[in-house]
Amino acid sequence: MRSRPARPDGRAPRLPRRTGVGCGIMGHVLATDGRVRTGRRARGIVLALLAGMVTTLAAGAPAHAAPLVGIQSGGILSSADTAEANDRELAAEARLHVKVVRFEVSWAALEPRASGERDPAVLAKIDAFVDGAARRGIRPILFIDRTPCWASSAPADVRGDCSGPDANRDAVWRYAPADPVSAVPVATFLSQRYGTRLAAFQLWNEPDQSNEKYWAGPNKIAGYVAFAKALYPALKAVSPTVPVLAGSFVGADGRWLTALYKAGIKGSYDGIAVQFYDLPLYALRTTRAVQRKYGDTAPLWMTEFGYTSCSGRNGRPTHAADHPCVTQAVQAQNLGDVFAAVSRTSWVKATVVYALYDESSSYQFGVIDRQGRHKPSYSVVSRAGKARRLRTQRMHLTRRGRSIRVAGTAPGIDIYTMKVSIGGVLRYRAIIRPNRLNRFTVTLPAVLGTGHMKVTLRRQWDGRTVGARR
Repeated sequence: MRSRPARPDGRAPRLPRRTGVGCGIMGHVLATDGRVRTGRRARGIVLALLAGMVTTLAAGAPAHAAPLVGIQSGGILSSADTAEANDRELAAEARLHVKVVRFEVSWAALEPRASGERDPAVLAKIDAFVDGAARRGIRPILFIDRTPCWASSAPADVRGDCSGPDANRDAVWRYAPADPVSAVPVATFLSQRYGTRLAAFQLWNEPDQSNEKYWAGPNKIAGYVAFAKALYPALKAVSPTVPVLAGSFVGADGRWLTALYKAGIKGSYDGIAVQFYDLPLYALRTTRAVQRKYGDTAPLWMTEFGYTSCSGRNGRPTHAADHPCVTQAVQAQNLGDVFAAVSRTSWVKATVVYALYDESSSYQFGVIDRQGRHKPSYSVVSRAGKARRLRTQRMHLTRRGRSIRVAGTAPGIDIYTMKVSIGGVLRYRAIIRPNRLNRFTVTLPAVLGTGHMKVTLRRQWDGRTVGARR
């Protein structure tokens, strides 16, 4: 998580600049329609994916099991991690009433020296975690990452001879496995050992991150597809009923998934894991549209999503962060809105919040702060399984000189289409995203005048539309 995704070639994508009418604290106009001649350059960015963004995907029939609600747990990343700390975390997660936890196992910690040569202390801690989860009615979504030196594709001058206490340092383990098949024994060992006590087995973590923290090296797409093709049949052979999740990506525009399909990944998974932090409903809809294009009906598992509450009550960030800072109140609103939106969506199987605890001043994603206090988001997660409605956007029109200002509030988890009609004729259209306070303000071009207009605001996720007249 926590960084801009890479292009299929490993380079960071170009994202639309947040500029134009209503930028900054006012909200963002992402695109405008050229129906109005203003006599000056139109302010706003026309997105190449505009046609795709205005397509609403059906949310699915309501008669289905609601998505599993979960939270990101800790993990066994080294021999220093204690079973006691993980058990305390599991107890806190049980009080939160979650059904699944996402749990990371460091391959480098479990098999630091050779395939099959497992650290007994690390394995005992993994056993304790899975057993503790089972006692509490919780199932882990388990994933391995962190390639041990002996299997790493790190360049020789980085890897060295894999000897010494720092052989499995982060500069080495962040590289993908040199041979995907080398991960088959450890993956099948874990899946067979824990079986149906697992909710799913996830194939790695965020291979498309531009920071290359988890899947460094060239040929990322081909390497990841080969990895999925090697592990999927082996995992199904030992634990046929445990879902295998591939993808594990953060990129929301569909390009990474498209590249995976073109490289042949389809069929090497039971579900697709996605980890969307920005505009998750837009990202889900875009991803599902790509799936449909390639004839893929596999469900999506939201294995990470969340918001960092690093803003003060006035909405201003209190710390620098590489994700938009929100207030604790907005964090709770956004999590609740995501739960409400996907509760009737048959193709979303899990919603896993990142995370249980705040990590730092910048990464306040937790539902519990670093002093152990419950944030407003805590009660939202604990009640996530109960039916609720996605909040409706609201707006009002006011005159400002020779122009009309459109202002309002809307769930900040999606984008919206605003249309302005005069005399029944569409004269102006814009794609809008709310700001970090879930508000927006747009001043319409003066050429539209100040009367006889109808303004509508349509949510892209479900087509919910509100209107106002002047």
